[in-house]
Amino acid sequence: MNRPLTIVGCFAHPDDETWVMSGSLAMLRAKGARCAIWTATRGEAGEISEDTGVTRDRLGEVREAEEREAMELLGVQEVEFGDFRDGEVRDADAGELVRQIHDFLERTQPDVVVTMEPGGVTAHEDHMAVTAATSAAFAAYAQAAEEAGRRPRLYHEGAPASKLRRWREAARSNGVDFPDEDQPFAPRGTPDERFTCLVNTSSVAKLRGEALRRHRTQMGIVPYTLVLRDDVIGEVLGGESYIRVHPVPRPGDAPETSLVDAFDAIGGGGADA
Repeated sequence: MNRPLTIVGCFAHPDDETWVMSGSLAMLRAKGARCAIWTATRGEAGEISEDTGVTRDRLGEVREAEEREAMELLGVQEVEFGDFRDGEVRDADAGELVRQIHDFLERTQPDVVVTMEPGGVTAHEDHMAVTAATSAAFAAYAQAAEEAGRRPRLYHEGAPASKLRRWREAARSNGVDFPDEDQPFAPRGTPDERFTCLVNTSSVAKLRGEALRRHRTQMGIVPYTLVLRDDVIGEVLGGESYIRVHPVPRPGDAPETSLVDAFDAIGGGGADA
């Protein structure tokens, strides 16, 4: 019996997965792929929108519920959390972080693994720590999988520099104070030419926006106030950009248009998305 094609994401905080890969998750789940998410923390040190009435001591449990609700909207039921505290992942036991991610990969047996690019997109130390640990965990997982005749893939997600410039222009035209790259936790652009997989998510851009709205405690943060405007949602959420890390693309390979371009059919190893 063929097992379903499996795509997983490994991230630091609730809502990271929604920003990074919600379009791919929605489209691939609709075609029958299995999708799962692992999140290191419950985001307990994050922002709290004033109108939610959520207290600091409850933020972690509320943000966990928000992530589960957002993923449920996309059709993703498999959501797991690590045992790490928000803002402290960098200083946690690196070996334990790798172990927990590796255990998740062994349980889910993914064909495709997604995490953020090494700079964490916003230079958040938690993001960078999870990316490094995911890369290490994937290396061990992939070695065993390849010995068994499988070929799992690792992708890093990032923000193309050209797209980030358009975001800032959209922010200015809408009177939104979008932070510059040198400010804490502001998005940093990656050169466009580094991306090897460009996914058109325009058909699910509104669904991505609805998933982001499930993260109610985070609604006061600038990126949310910008991207959830109806006049810019298509520009911001109409595409996802990835760099294939393993296996490295060969010179001259055409850009992929889906995380599963290498597979023939969802049920037995791949589909377009």
